[in-house]
Amino acid sequence: MSLSKKIKYFKQIAILLTICWTLLTSLFVVYQFINEEKHIEQSSLEKIKGVAEQSVAFVYWAYEQKAKALSDEQKYSIRSNFSLRDLLSVLARHSDMELSISSIYKDIDAMKAPLSVKQALFNVKETKHDTYDIFYKNERKYLFYAVPMLANHSCISCHVHGDEKIGALLGFTTISMQVPTFREANAQSYYFLIGMYLGTWCLGLFAIWWIHAKGRNYLNEKTKLYEESMYALIDMVEKRDSYTAGHSQRVAEYAKLLTLELGYSHDEADFIYKAGMLHDIGKIEIPDSILLKPDTLSSMEYSLIQRHSTASYELLSREPFSALATIVLHHHERYDGRGYPSGLKGDQIPIFSQIITVADAFDAMTTNRAYRKCLRREEALFLLEEESGKQFNPSIVAAAKKVFKNVSLPENTTQMPKDLLEEMRFSYYFRDQLTGFYNINYLKFLFAHAGDCSMKLLCIDHLNCTHFAEYNKRYGWKKGDLFLRRIAQCIHEIYPEAMIVRAYSDNFLVIHTQEHTHMRYESLDAMLEEYALSMEYQHLDIDVNEPLSLEILEDKLLRLEN
Repeated sequence: MSLSKKIKYFKQIAILLTICWTLLTSLFVVYQFINEEKHIEQSSLEKIKGVAEQSVAFVYWAYEQKAKALSDEQKYSIRSNFSLRDLLSVLARHSDMELSISSIYKDIDAMKAPLSVKQALFNVKETKHDTYDIFYKNERKYLFYAVPMLANHSCISCHVHGDEKIGALLGFTTISMQVPTFREANAQSYYFLIGMYLGTWCLGLFAIWWIHAKGRNYLNEKTKLYEESMYALIDMVEKRDSYTAGHSQRVAEYAKLLTLELGYSHDEADFIYKAGMLHDIGKIEIPDSILLKPDTLSSMEYSLIQRHSTASYELLSREPFSALATIVLHHHERYDGRGYPSGLKGDQIPIFSQIITVADAFDAMTTNRAYRKCLRREEALFLLEEESGKQFNPSIVAAAKKVFKNVSLPENTTQMPKDLLEEMRFSYYFRDQLTGFYNINYLKFLFAHAGDCSMKLLCIDHLNCTHFAEYNKRYGWKKGDLFLRRIAQCIHEIYPEAMIVRAYSDNFLVIHTQEHTHMRYESLDAMLEEYALSMEYQHLDIDVNEPLSLEILEDKLLRLEN
């Protein structure tokens, strides 16, 4: 799984945990508040039940007192002057309740009450037991409680209900009250619970996203460190080969332009830009002797240079570059299947690899290389068209002809050593191992890239040590090498500012890039005369505007002899 997907999934997990935590917290809040509401409802029921039982008991007590104290006439008149019911109703209203004492003969169906309340009263008549009901009015909860009033000895003895038998249902006492909400019943607990659960919820969210942030930062830091490692390797490759540095940058830019021209998104263009920057990172494994060779590669050397695409794949196969690894691996495949490393053909090659192939080839053609001069834009585009369907995807070539027609081409690209460090790294090909002077390869390279460097060749001195082969026969090759080094040291002392090339065994070319006075050779001639050797000297002035090659130089020197 790629690192970007890990970060994405990590965020999705955090979102899922946030939703789960929110639902869980909400569930606890709802459960807690429902329990509190049920507790309040139960408390209200106990309260209203107590009031109802006390009211009924008070009515029975009143009947009993009347039966004891009143005359028969007063007993019969109790229905007209008895105000106990009104008194109980007033007391109930002071407790936010509504109390009513009704006769058994009251028409329940005609009452203005909810159907469930009427049903409760019918149940009281049938069962002669207490009953209650909960109903809603104006979106508020109400509790209704009904207590049956059964005839007892006191009721019958006071002649109010003398015609009834003991245990007969005389009526019922009803009480109704509005059930308070949790906030009305206990505001302090209500706000405490809300604050507690809100704080718990926020704390949980903080923990989830803190862990997510830490994990994301860890993955990003890991990505950053690995990217820095990769770009450090790129920097090493660039320092080994200054051409590769600009080449990778240009290939990345060309590939990005091609990707946009082909209709891909900007994200995909940024993706292929990274692939272009890293496509030659495997060159870190290629020896300098091959990577910096200023000449055509041999078949064995070419097989080794082909290794760089596989090496790039291996370096990029880890996160966060694993998505780029396959692109880089196949950027040297050919559309006709004759490429490397896998010999893929046509659509078997990843499309982004095919894009980098075209960008890579175009940059290689339009920049100077060690073994040839750069091609003009028109020549490079013609070669792309010529290889369409062979080396390159035709649709990409068509896009390249549009994009590269106006793209800015690099100027003065060269593989000439830019400083002493690069010069020493090129010494495998450019330095004579015996004398430390430049060799004939460097002279070829210098002539091929004369226009890329600022120095101008003014004149050349040719020094030819005659009969040196006789010295080798007389003293042996080892002493011959030592004596040749002495000669080289003496020449260097004579020409401290010049560029000296050892050409073909005992020939030396002294190249002057600035004005100089006539050199004195007495010390050199004296050293050679001791061993019956001599030095032949030739001087050749160079026209700075005249093209020069090793063959032309050799021809001019031969003419001087004649």
